[in-house]
Amino acid sequence: MSINRISSNTINDNGVFHLRNREYSMDKVNNQINTGKKNRLPRENVVDVTQSMTYHTKIHKIDQYIRNISDAEAERGLVEVKLNESIQILQRARELAVQAANGIYTEENRKSMAIEIDQLLRQVILDSNTKFKGDFLFSGFQKYTKPFEALEGAVRGMSGPMITKVKYLGDNGVHLREIDAGEYIGVSKPGSEIYWAENFQIYSPINTANFRLTRDQNILIDGIKIEFKEGDNAYAVMDKINRSNAAINASIDIVNGGMILTTTKPHKPELADIEGGTLLQDLGILERGRPMGPENINPDATVFGGSIFDTLIGLRDAMIHNNSEDIGGKFLGALDFAISNLTYNMAETGAKDNRLEYLTTRHTDDKIVYTEALTKTEDIDLAEAITELKALDFAHKAALSSLARLARTSLMDFLR
Repeated sequence: MSINRISSNTINDNGVFHLRNREYSMDKVNNQINTGKKNRLPRENVVDVTQSMTYHTKIHKIDQYIRNISDAEAERGLVEVKLNESIQILQRARELAVQAANGIYTEENRKSMAIEIDQLLRQVILDSNTKFKGDFLFSGFQKYTKPFEALEGAVRGMSGPMITKVKYLGDNGVHLREIDAGEYIGVSKPGSEIYWAENFQIYSPINTANFRLTRDQNILIDGIKIEFKEGDNAYAVMDKINRSNAAINASIDIVNGGMILTTTKPHKPELADIEGGTLLQDLGILERGRPMGPENINPDATVFGGSIFDTLIGLRDAMIHNNSEDIGGKFLGALDFAISNLTYNMAETGAKDNRLEYLTTRHTDDKIVYTEALTKTEDIDLAEAITELKALDFAHKAALSSLARLARTSLMDFLR
């Protein structure tokens, strides 16, 4: 028969050990009640803590997507307002053009209309240079650069200075916002696209019959890289441009053999020779020594298809010079193209707004789901925790009372 060794410290040591364990449990439950969270340290429940971190990350991303969408909606709302204003201005300019094309109006009547057209032109320029949160809306990626610069000069038949040319100084970049994982939406298009009236055409003055590349070269058209190989002739260059994703069509002029570039939608193309190449310069499309930049078209090339500003300037000058034929012909047609382009861009803006509203609703619903899952994973049941704390407190007090009574015994009590 085995005999256990009895000492006066055994009961005390065992009691203190269990009291400390119970105090740790009480402290843990008390912290849970104070913080509202199940786990204070990751080691307490690695699986739940990892899952909680995943939910927190998802909720943070959703919040950022919602902020991005809200910012995009505000910017697109301003774009829509400015496009609507420009459409109304062009509608007024069209009304004046129809009147000025009528033979019953005198030269003085047309000059009066020209003065109003000039004021409408200035208002469109003002709208096109609108800012959003300190950045220009329609300058592409050049957000700190005023997109349109008006140049003034003398106009024959008028006494004071008037706007004679409007230059686009931005690029063809599109502002993007991330609205979902890997999903981006264009917020505002560049002014070179929105404020363009007709398809842009460039007629090179250089005959390309003997053109052939002596080395590999690359070009950029609206940010799209197109590669050419040594030995490519003008027809190979034309074919590669036409097979690219750029919104531009290349052809050869049957009269002088020069290269012709024509956009497939109204906009001013952004053309560049890159990586030291000179292909577009050799073809006579770009000015020699200016492979990149907003105003790098060869001044000897013939250019057709201007901006809305070019149309209004031409219409105003035709009214000043009493040219009813041009007013009712090319300028009235150009105004119709400009209004159509602005209307298309405005409709596209509205369609994207609908998508943003749908995404906002979906992200809000997803956030509710993830928040509920996070609550179940890391938050405590307060009533259950309070009940557990009271039970531990009751047991703790009972253990203290029992230990106090037993602590009065000594070894002599066991030897009686």
